[in-house]
Amino acid sequence: MTHTNTTTDADTLDTATTVGIQLQRIRHFWPLVLLITLGAVIASAVSTYTAEPSYTGRTVLIVSSPGRVPEEDAVMVRGYIDLFNDPAYQARLRDSTDLPPGTTFEARTAAASSMIFVEATAGTDVGAKDAALALATNFRWDVDAVRRAEKDASLDALRSQLDERRRLLTEGADPAYTTQRIIELETLIQQLQGDSTNQLQILQPDAGIAMSEPSMSRNVLVGLLGGLVLGSVAAVLAALFSPTLGTSHDVHTRTGVNPVVEIPRGGSRRKGRARHLGFVRLATRAGHRQVPRPGTLAVASPTRTPATGQVARAIAEFWAGEGERVVLLHADMHTVTVQERTAADDAVTVRTALVRDLLDDPDAPLNRERFTHLLRRLRADADLVIVEVPPLTEDPFAHSACVVSDRTVLVLDRRSGRVGPTREAVGLLADAELLGAVLVDPRTGSSLVRRLFRRNKRGESLAPVRYERIDNLGPDTTTISSNGHHPDRDAATLLSGKPGATP
Repeated sequence: MTHTNTTTDADTLDTATTVGIQLQRIRHFWPLVLLITLGAVIASAVSTYTAEPSYTGRTVLIVSSPGRVPEEDAVMVRGYIDLFNDPAYQARLRDSTDLPPGTTFEARTAAASSMIFVEATAGTDVGAKDAALALATNFRWDVDAVRRAEKDASLDALRSQLDERRRLLTEGADPAYTTQRIIELETLIQQLQGDSTNQLQILQPDAGIAMSEPSMSRNVLVGLLGGLVLGSVAAVLAALFSPTLGTSHDVHTRTGVNPVVEIPRGGSRRKGRARHLGFVRLATRAGHRQVPRPGTLAVASPTRTPATGQVARAIAEFWAGEGERVVLLHADMHTVTVQERTAADDAVTVRTALVRDLLDDPDAPLNRERFTHLLRRLRADADLVIVEVPPLTEDPFAHSACVVSDRTVLVLDRRSGRVGPTREAVGLLADAELLGAVLVDPRTGSSLVRRLFRRNKRGESLAPVRYERIDNLGPDTTTISSNGHHPDRDAATLLSGKPGATP
């Protein structure tokens, strides 16, 4: 395939970065993003509205070791909290405690204090209070179990020694020594019984109950953000696996063709302006250096789409406004995109015709030779002949029309373009001179909007356009044609713009 276009930085779409590519895909599949986002917001709102309030009960434990600084107790408290919040230990604690269904619990501390706050959240206030106290009690007894066993063993040993000294005293042992030893053992037993080092104690069994209700605004905001993220991911995945060609990057990577211009949809003032500038950029590519004068420019698409006619009309109107004699020739026998339209006397003129109306024998098959001869006759009195070609994958003649034309513009419909037909069309154009490909959104907006925003890039009104239809190429028309043309308005008259001219 021969490419005659050169892509500049100004014409290249913003697909150089990964972020730009993904944003294009998200914009193309924006209905999917909107649907997922609305679903997430609605789900968040419904779940928040139907959710019941929750209650959090609290029980306070404390570690107080006589003769030790509070900072050392705070270190011990940190270890106790890590143990309480460990998932494996919480599962064990849940099994050993009678808790209401759905109860959640955790332990925390305040700064570097020696207090532990055991909190339990349940569906009722009574359930939350009882759960917090039961969890704190079980945790306390569980932590103190080892130390309690050691203390009991030490007390039993001291009591055994005390009983032995008392027995010896009754049997006549030295009273002074035995009595002193008995006093020492009783003192050790009292000290050991009163030792609370590293021991958890319940400071406040009921430290209050807090009620919390889900926030509608916060949950809806979370649902909105989550829906946007999920919708964007879904849009990117849909673009990767979709058979459509929604972005220029998809066209380039999946078909090997790099669109030189992208035409967005119309509608608002901003969109209409961007659409107009896109058509202008495309039309300027058909200048004298790219398309010789007189010359022929074919406008073709893989499948039938209104975008083909939109591109052909835009290029024809632009160069007619530049003062060139332009003929818009419809080679598609199934679709007529332009009807004759009159305007003011100062309007620029675009001549339009159907191929079948200009052939000597419309019933005979249209082949490359007859079409080449027709183009030669039209170029005799025209600077630029723009041919709206039938779909490349549907009409065998479309390939011939592109080959005999000086340059070809490949039109890709952003909404309905598919990978398979586009690849087939690119293969058919291998022996044609491709001016470039254009990705077009055929949606133009309402007719009222088009009338209101028919402006050029300086904000001035575009020149009115008059379409005049050519019925035949014969010089001797003796009757008024069916569309109202007068006898002297044969092909030469229309092409030259001078009444009475002859071919």
